[in-house]
Amino acid sequence: MDKFWVVAKREYLERVRSRWFVVMTLFVPILITAMFLIPAWVTARSASSVSSRNIIILDATGAGLGRNVANLLMRDSTAIRTRNGVAESAPAPQVRLATSAGLAAAEDSATHEVMKPNSVVGYLVLDDSTLSSRRIRYAGRNASSIVDMDKLKTAVRQAYTGVMLQREGVKPETIALISNLSLSMPLTRIDERGRGGSGQAAIFLGIGIGILLLMSIIFHGQNVLRGVLEEKSTRVAEVVISSIKPEMLLAGKVAGAGAVGLTQQMLWIAISAYLMTNFAPLMLKSAGVPVTGGGTSALGISFGGLTIGLFVVVVLYFLLGFVFYASLLAAAGSMVNSEQDAQQAAMPVMYLLIGSWLFVNSVIVNPTGTIARVLSWLPFSSPIIMPMRMGLSPVGWPSIAGSLAVCALGCVGAVWLAARIYRVGMLMYGKKPSLREVARWVRYA
Repeated sequence: MDKFWVVAKREYLERVRSRWFVVMTLFVPILITAMFLIPAWVTARSASSVSSRNIIILDATGAGLGRNVANLLMRDSTAIRTRNGVAESAPAPQVRLATSAGLAAAEDSATHEVMKPNSVVGYLVLDDSTLSSRRIRYAGRNASSIVDMDKLKTAVRQAYTGVMLQREGVKPETIALISNLSLSMPLTRIDERGRGGSGQAAIFLGIGIGILLLMSIIFHGQNVLRGVLEEKSTRVAEVVISSIKPEMLLAGKVAGAGAVGLTQQMLWIAISAYLMTNFAPLMLKSAGVPVTGGGTSALGISFGGLTIGLFVVVVLYFLLGFVFYASLLAAAGSMVNSEQDAQQAAMPVMYLLIGSWLFVNSVIVNPTGTIARVLSWLPFSSPIIMPMRMGLSPVGWPSIAGSLAVCALGCVGAVWLAARIYRVGMLMYGKKPSLREVARWVRYA
């Protein structure tokens, strides 16, 4: 057992002290933070755009639809711009009444105004076809802005509804209530312990856990494969195996690499949480959005769903998943003599891992469905799927314990198979073995 710890310690220290470990430990959290903060920053800047207000509304309906649209656009609280830290109101839309005969001339005049720099950004046309067939036209510099166009269509839709209700004799108070109707639906999880946690935060947590586990298993599992291949090609394994059993050598290498992966994953989570908490307010302020809460809370991101129980279970699934895949990858590396052959030998193992990830979309859509439950009990997919399910929906502890037990049995089988292949493969050189020869190695060992 002492030799096992010597091998594990050497594997751990050698990888932790490498330059690539430091680079990846710092780069991945920066990448994760950028993946969440940059889209939020772009969305915040788009939401605070004043372009949807700075327009001309050409109203040829004769029903006052243009004035109603302008009033609704002015009620948009997101259209606020900030200069030197001071919030400014956006310019009000210019409503111009026109007739059907003079609409073309009004459009031509508005087009020339839009073409001038530092002027209105576009014009909206409301005519008889708007009331009869619900058709509107817009032209402007922000015509490709999805956010601005969505605001305009929403305002016209609400104003159109108000005009139609007014024609039917509905009270003005009722029309105002319907036109200004907005719904807020916070999402709260309920499990056997009661209420707790945000549903949106749970989705973020589940997907984040799955991505981190997948990256760690792939990255560090490939390191195990390359390490085994390097020792075999340099004939170092022949000297080492003479003083330690091959099974103990394999176990030490897998344990050391697994500890490296677990250490790196802890650092990824801690650094990512720190960066998002501290940089989110700065980015949102630069987008002109007032920030009243904490960093991640300003983005709607919460780490409250990361309980101690979930953390422990995620660590167990990572260790079991890593042992399962790293053992098989080490066996694949021991069978061949070149990097190209090693990648081909590792493809069946990677197919199991990537194949599990292909079902992630189904799990996110229905975390309690049949596909999600079945994949949670398979040794090769449960390390990815079950932690995601736990983040997305409540999962009973009997199911978690049973899944962990099945995953542990799968790891025992993978280690047993990998050790028998590793024992013979590390001392075999020449051509790449066939499946029949590998089966003979297993029986011989």
